[in-house]
Amino acid sequence: MTNDKGVHNFKDLDPELCTFCGTCVGVCSQNSLIAKDEKIYLVGECKSCEFCYNACPGREVAFSKLNARLFESSQKERYIGVYKSIYVAYSTDVKIRSNASSGGVVTSLLIFLLDKGLIDGAIVVCMKDKEPWNYEVKIARTKTEILNALQSKYSLVPLNAILSKIKKEEGTFALVGLPCHIHGIRKLQMIGWEHSDKIKYLIGLFCGFNMHLSATNYLINKLGVEKGDIVSLQYRGGRYPGGFLIKTKNNNKKFLEKFYYNLLNLMYVPKRCLLCADLMNELADISVGDAWIKGIDKNGWSTVIVRTEKGEILFTEAINHNYLGYKKISSSDLLKSHSHLIRYKKRKVFVRLNLSKTKPIYDLETPNMRMHEYISGFLFFCLVKILTNDYIKKVIGFLPLKLLGMMAYLAKYIKGRGSIE
Repeated sequence: MTNDKGVHNFKDLDPELCTFCGTCVGVCSQNSLIAKDEKIYLVGECKSCEFCYNACPGREVAFSKLNARLFESSQKERYIGVYKSIYVAYSTDVKIRSNASSGGVVTSLLIFLLDKGLIDGAIVVCMKDKEPWNYEVKIARTKTEILNALQSKYSLVPLNAILSKIKKEEGTFALVGLPCHIHGIRKLQMIGWEHSDKIKYLIGLFCGFNMHLSATNYLINKLGVEKGDIVSLQYRGGRYPGGFLIKTKNNNKKFLEKFYYNLLNLMYVPKRCLLCADLMNELADISVGDAWIKGIDKNGWSTVIVRTEKGEILFTEAINHNYLGYKKISSSDLLKSHSHLIRYKKRKVFVRLNLSKTKPIYDLETPNMRMHEYISGFLFFCLVKILTNDYIKKVIGFLPLKLLGMMAYLAKYIKGRGSIE
């Protein structure tokens, strides 16, 4: 709580707004915070250094201030953010491209940085060897360790908690994270955390949605698999765009199309994720996401938004050294391909913000929306309230997959309906 000198501390942070990004854990000077079971706990003395409060991206993201600090003369588009250029790209390593979620661009960028000695390690998320349904955050220092981090992970990860180790390390690092992770790092840079310069490159992933780890447990149970039998688990396994793929000890495979995530996202969406207004990771050096551009082949491509001069040099050099293949695209190509998520996360988020009692502080302008957007946004908000109820989730758990697929289609329709004009 705020003391008589007006100084803030961890207790001033509303847990309802926690993104579970781990920034507060990573910067705590007393090592008094821990991340456990998708919550942050104060387990020691708090010295009210204010770093956790001021850097918390769940509480506030001042996009205008951060944009002014990061970017100079680049172009800005209200749904894409500030950018220098936009591409679709892929890893020239066939094995990486075929095993990645969409193109393998992030993996190849990290390998390039390590190969050229531009970083000493990369902060990545891997699935645990002994618990392949769970994750762990690692500092990857070799190509093999980076390859072990292939694939998307749809789960809350306190990635920035690794900063508690980074501040003891020598050298510089690249960090791959979701918007909330990148927001936390950028805020630390802005307020002058002494170790923030060790994070040399920020590669941001597009984030349309995330889910509690309990969503993974639900899928495992739905597919009738015992955790002890799981050898590997992928959220984007199989042929692009992939889906939930489990491999077991007896060489069996269980697969569920990515399409079903449209429903699971409503059932297991974290409260704060509903209020996030950053789809394309607007504060990263390079942002990377799925490529849904018409006319490209289905062998795996990534959408790449180069935002900073540092990011532009990195992307260009990776191409020149044949780590990546690419095609340049226009902002209109990107807007058309991601219009459904733009409607959900860049427009209708303001409906959800207005309906929420506890909300983050943004300095964003509310777009002009049509009546049907308000209506569908309201219906979506109500649907989430219903589906996140524990009793309702148990009932849905008994429904056959075919019916769940129909519900997933309806959820996607309500979620994305509207205009981006």
